[in-house]
Amino acid sequence: MRLRTVSIVLLTSALALVGSRCPQLLDGGVSDIGQTPFYAQTSWASTHRDSRNSDFVPFVAPEVDADADQTRWTALDGAVTLLAPAIGPEGNRYITTGRGPGTSHLHAFDADGNLLWESAPQQSLDDLDSQAVGSSPLVDKNGHVYVSDGNQFWSFRSDGRVRWVAPLPPPNDPLDPGAPFISAILTNEGYVGGITTDGKVVLFRRQNGKLAVPIFELPQGVPPPSTNERPGLWAGGLMDPAILRFVEDWFFGDETQVANTPSVHPETGRIYITAAGPLAAGSGDITGLLYGLDIVKGAIEIAFASSMGGGSGTSPTISPDGAQVYAADNLGVLRAFDAETGAVVWSQAGIPLAGSPGLGADGTVFGGNSDPGATSTLVALDPADGSVKWAQDYDAFAASLLPALPVFLLPPPVQPLFPNPQPIARVNSVVSSSARKAWVALTVGYEFLNPLTGIALSQPRLTVLAAVDPADGSILGYQELRDTQEGLISIGPDGTLQVSLGVILGSINFFAINSLLQDFGLGPPFLYPGVPVGGVQTLEPLSFLDLAIDGIDWVQELDAAALAELPGGDLETALTATRRGRVQLGATADSIEHAKAAGEIDAATARAARRKVVRAKRLLTSARNLLGRGAVPPPVEKVAARKIGAADALLDEALVLLGP
Repeated sequence: MRLRTVSIVLLTSALALVGSRCPQLLDGGVSDIGQTPFYAQTSWASTHRDSRNSDFVPFVAPEVDADADQTRWTALDGAVTLLAPAIGPEGNRYITTGRGPGTSHLHAFDADGNLLWESAPQQSLDDLDSQAVGSSPLVDKNGHVYVSDGNQFWSFRSDGRVRWVAPLPPPNDPLDPGAPFISAILTNEGYVGGITTDGKVVLFRRQNGKLAVPIFELPQGVPPPSTNERPGLWAGGLMDPAILRFVEDWFFGDETQVANTPSVHPETGRIYITAAGPLAAGSGDITGLLYGLDIVKGAIEIAFASSMGGGSGTSPTISPDGAQVYAADNLGVLRAFDAETGAVVWSQAGIPLAGSPGLGADGTVFGGNSDPGATSTLVALDPADGSVKWAQDYDAFAASLLPALPVFLLPPPVQPLFPNPQPIARVNSVVSSSARKAWVALTVGYEFLNPLTGIALSQPRLTVLAAVDPADGSILGYQELRDTQEGLISIGPDGTLQVSLGVILGSINFFAINSLLQDFGLGPPFLYPGVPVGGVQTLEPLSFLDLAIDGIDWVQELDAAALAELPGGDLETALTATRRGRVQLGATADSIEHAKAAGEIDAATARAARRKVVRAKRLLTSARNLLGRGAVPPPVEKVAARKIGAADALLDEALVLLGP
């Protein structure tokens, strides 16, 4: 583990962001921070952040600068981390690994990267076993942590004590090492559980781990066959060899009924999941299905099953208004489904997503492409009709960092292995979003035609975390990561960015491709550089003061939007703006204290500015409560507007204190 900065204590933890463990729900079934009641009221409570799988946090995130090292800490060297670190109410960061017997597979860190506790090392399958690597920790409103392994579902207290352990159904195929959840969910009834890779829906009572409803099995489909054409993948002890091929199958959607994380509708409680479908009539093609599942009179029922192409596809994402569900299939078609009926609202072809669709602050749907031959790397779609807002190609960015590869130096038999000497940049993660930025990992390297498989892949020279302008896809800044990512980025209330490192391209290129090229007598610049290390990397703000100022600026933008909409009676837009504004001001108050601790401002300035921010938050809370009543008479709208205006004036005064 590497620590770069002095410790900064989380002054009030994520609870300060929302004020209570009992969130007030005003509309849409979610609290101001965007979580449903049983989820931890933090910035990132589960693998895709919330019950909608939105991958969006409603506050600003820091600037990133390639010329500065913003790594606060790294940990878990030598282990694959596939899913996003989750954040508990006390500020703990939770992440899973899968190195196998003799090692721990659930790890808890504080915000500064100090190891707090780990699960007991695996001695047998009665312990938390290595298949936990595929289950991101889920945190509930009480700070309890839930994680699946191959044969059991576990609940831990925030201090590492085991609350209960419940058995999971055995796999349908006795040769499989298990049938875990690909991350768990919390239902609107307060049940916890998930859907196994075999398609069994299993929900437990949070209090004691007893079954809450009878186990329900989805109709068995025909998944894509296993390819296992990735020599070198997760070699060198990065993952337990006993589960490696099984994890490879579900990660890439092969031989797996369900390879994704369900989403839960915040208002209706409907559960959505993509799964393998039946063979298409006539053609015999592989298909997929999006299921809508309801809990009715203590049992699970299928509300609809809508057709998709090509297997289990991506995890489903629910739109901010709850009207649509987004999912992409294995054939590169992204669809928007009606959340109630399952009917296709729109579809957009030619978008083979590198991960599940992510959402922006305005509901924009983001998708990334990892295909070396792709014509666009990152796309943004209009949620209304699926039209392309913009499509960005980052090869020019790659060319600014790397030279063309001197393929003319290669022996003639080797030259076809590098079909394009120009550097390329490709998406290497799910897209996460904050208030003014989208976040995506990009590999920067060259296209390589793997003669072992006949498949083209990226051969990276470096991997970066890029901050992207959600308006046009331009890169605002970036930080180099220590390995290839292939996972998710979670965003903390303190401005930290937690990056899991899945080391897929890193391990394939280092352990297999490098050996092949060395057999041809090749060395740099034709080899993948460095030894895969994996683990987790956490980045911190360049300046907590700048982060605080950016947060205030965004709140004033939200205030202006609310004041513009109130005269016309658009209470929903005004309410959303005030809810997001008060969440941001909670984070900004902490950023001011962090700036003081880092020596960016003096104590008196910090105290005065923080007081104004806290008072502004109270005013926005009052305005939110007024607007949250629904239809209100004009005098009440005017009172709300006055409170928003008063909050804005206080923020002007805070900016004077914090400014140059």
